[in-house]
Amino acid sequence: MNENLKISGFKTPENYFENFETELFIRLEEERFPKSSGFEVPTGYFDSLEEIVLQKVNKKENPVYDKSKVISFFPKRYYAYTAAIAACLLLAVTLFNSQQDVSNIDTIQIGLIDKYIEEGNLNLDLYELTSYLDADDIEIVDFDNQYFSQNTLEDYLLENTEEEILIEE
Repeated sequence: MNENLKISGFKTPENYFENFETELFIRLEEERFPKSSGFEVPTGYFDSLEEIVLQKVNKKENPVYDKSKVISFFPKRYYAYTAAIAACLLLAVTLFNSQQDVSNIDTIQIGLIDKYIEEGNLNLDLYELTSYLDADDIEIVDFDNQYFSQNTLEDYLLENTEEEILIEE
């Protein structure tokens, strides 16, 4: 099969488009066209049209049409089935989803809590903090023991405080 074949197979007579206008005007002048369109309305058609339309409309009110049975594509019982399946799925999702572990204070890493407080997200002063502690918890903390030496505290204060605050005091 030749893939580069560019001949369409349709041919026009020679000089067809050059003489087209002149031949068209010649035929129009000869008036070879028929005087009527070729379509005729039957006699008395429009006189009886109203009666025919009314008869067809009245047929719809006829009990014959009322006895006909219409079958829908989706019966109502299928709606009940799908609603029941959806309710079961919703119930299953809520039951299985509620059994997830809820994180509590014991599961949170201490480092995350320290970081949260250091970033300034928790604004508690000493009085508010002691209101959350019991008397037993306060006794556990021994304030008399010195965990840091005097030199360690001075170094920390010099590194982490501004000089203006130290000068004012």
